[in-house]
Amino acid sequence: MKNRIFILFLVLCGLLLQISRGQAQSTIRIATEEYPPYTSQNLNHFGIDAHIVSEAYKTQGIAVEYHFSPGARSFKLAQIGTYDATLPWAKRAGREVEFFYSDPVIDVDSEHLFFRKERALDWDTQAPDYRNLQGRRFGAISSYNYGDLFQQAESDGVVSVSRVSELKQAFSMLLVERVDVVISKERVPRHVLNSFFSKNEIAEIASLPEQVKPMSFDYLLISKKGAHGVAYLQAVNRGLKILRNSGKYEQFLADFNKGLY
Repeated sequence: MKNRIFILFLVLCGLLLQISRGQAQSTIRIATEEYPPYTSQNLNHFGIDAHIVSEAYKTQGIAVEYHFSPGARSFKLAQIGTYDATLPWAKRAGREVEFFYSDPVIDVDSEHLFFRKERALDWDTQAPDYRNLQGRRFGAISSYNYGDLFQQAESDGVVSVSRVSELKQAFSMLLVERVDVVISKERVPRHVLNSFFSKNEIAEIASLPEQVKPMSFDYLLISKKGAHGVAYLQAVNRGLKILRNSGKYEQFLADFNKGLY
C-alpha cells in the first residue's frame, strides 16, 4: 500500500513538473537596446515596441522586465538563455534555429542612405547597385544586418564599412567626413539627429531609400533555451491579437506618430 502511494506521489510530481514547464512564468525578462524611437530607457513606456509587447503580455497576466545593453549583447544574452527574449529584431535567415518569432510587433521603414548634401550619391532606388558607390566609406552599427544587398557588398569589399556601437557616433563621423554614407532605418536617425545635433548640422544631411522593398516588421525573438519559450510565444501572440481587436494597437501607433513616445 505504501509503495502504491509513493508511486502515485511520484507520478503526480512528474505531472505537475510537466504542467509547470508548459506554462509561462508571471514575468518575462527581455533583453533590448537603446534603439529610439522603438526601444529606449529614456522614452515613455521604453518606446513604442516595448510598450506594445508589455501591453500584449499584460492581457495574459504576465509582467515584463527590460534589460538594456548594446544590440549584439542583448541578442547574445537571449540566445544563450540568460534572458527569455530579445527585442526588436527583423527576420533573418538562421535566427529561427535558436529563436521563436512572435507575430509582427510593428511595421518598420526600409533602410536609407544618409550623406552630406554636397556629396550626392549616384544611386537608383529602383535598381540599387553598390558598385556605383565603390570607394565610398560607410558607417554602420556593429552586428546589425542591413539586408542581403548591403551585407554582400560589405563582404565582397565593394564598399568599406566602419562598424561602430552607436548611430550618434556614425553621424558624427559623417559630419567630419570620416565616412561618406551612414545606413539605417529612417525613423531612428531622425530621432538621433534631432536629439544630438544642431539644426545647421542636420541641414547638411540628405537621404535616399536604399531600395524599394515590401513592408518589413520588428519581432520579439523568444529564446528556445528557456523552458517556457512556447508558452511565452503563445501568450504574446494572443495578446497582440487582443490589442489589435480592441483598437488599442491603433491608438498606440497614432500616439507614436504624434511623437508622444
